[in-house]
Amino acid sequence: MPAFLKSLRHPEWLPDGVNKWDEPLDGRVPVVLLHGTWLNVYNSFSLLAPALEEAGHAVFAKNYGRDSSPLTGRASGVFATAGLLDSQKEVAAFIDEVLERTGARQVDLVGHSQGVAQARLYLTDSGGADPQNPEKNKVRRIIGIGGSNHGTTLSGISSLASVLDRSGRSDGLTLKLLGQAAIDQRVGSEAVRHLNRQGDTVPGVDYTMICSRFDQIVTPWRTQRLEAGPGATVRNVLVQTGNIKDFSDHLAILYSPRVVDLVLEALHDGDEDYRTTHPEVSTWVVPWFGEARRPSLSFLRRH
Repeated sequence: MPAFLKSLRHPEWLPDGVNKWDEPLDGRVPVVLLHGTWLNVYNSFSLLAPALEEAGHAVFAKNYGRDSSPLTGRASGVFATAGLLDSQKEVAAFIDEVLERTGARQVDLVGHSQGVAQARLYLTDSGGADPQNPEKNKVRRIIGIGGSNHGTTLSGISSLASVLDRSGRSDGLTLKLLGQAAIDQRVGSEAVRHLNRQGDTVPGVDYTMICSRFDQIVTPWRTQRLEAGPGATVRNVLVQTGNIKDFSDHLAILYSPRVVDLVLEALHDGDEDYRTTHPEVSTWVVPWFGEARRPSLSFLRRH
């Protein structure tokens, strides 16, 4: 929560370890982080980005999709309110910049919420993948956290509005309040149909989708999962599997140590299995706030 509040005052802030353009890759594959709707890089990845850098990854990120016309978009730290396809142009330009400036042949993409849709759109709409020649793909892996893959009912609110207002007049109110991104991510929207027109995956890309059963934004949560098509691999992971203490919602999932561990596992290279030296992480995580740390009792100690 502190990161969310701070980023409203300082939208230009980036997490530690991000965008070290002058640092040689030395064979590493750059990791590009893509935030979600109404969020920004700082409040989304202040836990994950430093952990990735500490693990040896080269991490890059940029705020995108700024549209101040809706009510929610007027706050200085709110991004990704523009339409999905409009934002994709900005996202694609940044990914291509990372490839060009680092000299890398491929990137790994880690997205949250809308950021997962943007990662997939980069493959299908912006030249990030070559289905006929997968070895030419610009993307090696996509890792999704609470991914907006098939639209959302917003815990039923969006579906109810569609039933009650078949004329579509509610779209105008949604646009004024929440922005085009909110309309684009509703179940059955034109943008969602466009996103999935070629199926969930493209050949040659490895996908990991990390989901929480307590996600109240991208709902039902099972829609976050992907189905592997020809030439692709998919791993769908539920945060609560073997970790019943994790009550991550759509925001707290970004501050779950378990999720950070799962992302590191998905990005792991090398002959040795990641779990050989990294036992699965299991901690208490509460909605909105992330990891529930045990309070210090040092004030009770006698000196």
